[in-house]
Amino acid sequence: MLPYLHVMPRVDRDIEECLDFVARQPWGKSYDRQLDIRRGIEKALERPEANRVGSWRPETGIELRRCNSAQFAIVYAYPRPTERLGMGVVSIRAVRHSRLKDVFAGVKEPTAVYAAKKSPGEADEARASF
Repeated sequence: MLPYLHVMPRVDRDIEECLDFVARQPWGKSYDRQLDIRRGIEKALERPEANRVGSWRPETGIELRRCNSAQFAIVYAYPRPTERLGMGVVSIRAVRHSRLKDVFAGVKEPTAVYAAKKSPGEADEARASF
C-alpha cells in the first residue's frame, strides 16, 4: 500500500506557474508537462525514501526531499511512519522548475502534517482530492 498523500495549499499555484511558463514557450505542451508533474508525485508516493533529504527546516523539524520528474522538481516531506499510520504520509510541499538554483528556497509552510494528525478517514479524503 502507498503512503497517504497530503498536498500543501501552495502546490496548485506552483503547478499553474510551471504550466504557464511552459505554455509561453514555442515548444510548450502544457498537458504533457502536467503529466510529468503527476508522474513525479506518483514516483514520490511509490518510493518516498528513495530520494535523500536535501534540506532540513529546524523551526519545524521537517526534512525536505526532491523528486525529479522531467524538467520539474517535486519537493516533499516524508516523516517516518507511525503506529497509527503505518504507511506514512508524503506531504507535497512545492513543485518547482528544475532550472532553479535552489528548489528548496522559500518552502516555509507551517507544519500541517500533516494528514498524520488527522484520522485515517480524513487522510483518505485528502488523498482522494488530489
